[in-house]
Amino acid sequence: MSGIKSNRTKNLRYKRPALVSMGYDSLRTELWDIQEACNDVRWFVEQGDETLLNALDGDDEAEWEFRMAFSDLEAKADELERMLNQHCDWDGEGFSKMYNDCTVALIGNRYQLIGYDFEEEDYFALMSYDQNLAQTEAGKRLMRKTKAEMISTIGQCFGVLLAFLDLRQQYDYLKAVFDILRDENTSLLKQIKEIEAAYKVADTVGWYCWYPEVERFDRLLDCLPERFWVA
Repeated sequence: MSGIKSNRTKNLRYKRPALVSMGYDSLRTELWDIQEACNDVRWFVEQGDETLLNALDGDDEAEWEFRMAFSDLEAKADELERMLNQHCDWDGEGFSKMYNDCTVALIGNRYQLIGYDFEEEDYFALMSYDQNLAQTEAGKRLMRKTKAEMISTIGQCFGVLLAFLDLRQQYDYLKAVFDILRDENTSLLKQIKEIEAAYKVADTVGWYCWYPEVERFDRLLDCLPERFWVA
């Protein structure tokens, strides 16, 4: 019986379609990833040391340009997140369905489509025939609106899409530096965890300076950047 139900829901996936790379869910996920990267980089930008400058090979102008571009990117990401949250507040899941219907109906013939399976509660790729059905169904739902509502809906949805594409392009431009700084962050966190572990071992054996466990703890402390020491 479950197999029959699964086949039925599979055949209806085209009823709730989305673009595979620019659907609402994938857009939100990618936006969150960009915001997380911004949070990782913010720590380095605010340190006031030479971590950022070193990542840019000592180029002062490139560092200043990166700081400006980063601030602009972070502001755009926060503004897009705020705008999407506002839509969710007053319309629940309705805006995501409206967005997907709008993008699928208008540009779905140029991009791969996925459809929602209510049995699996997930999106799956559609075959060519199902893609055509999905685009038609999305178009029908869009055309049920008045002309004024259609213009407003298309304006809203493509405003979100264009804002996201602009954000993604700017993020890709900065990603090389982002990756360097993220690697730096990961390395420092690993170093801090090693110091914590070494402290526990040294505390267990006793704090005699000639003990190798204590010497290792001291060596790890010496490797910490100066910004970690507070006068």
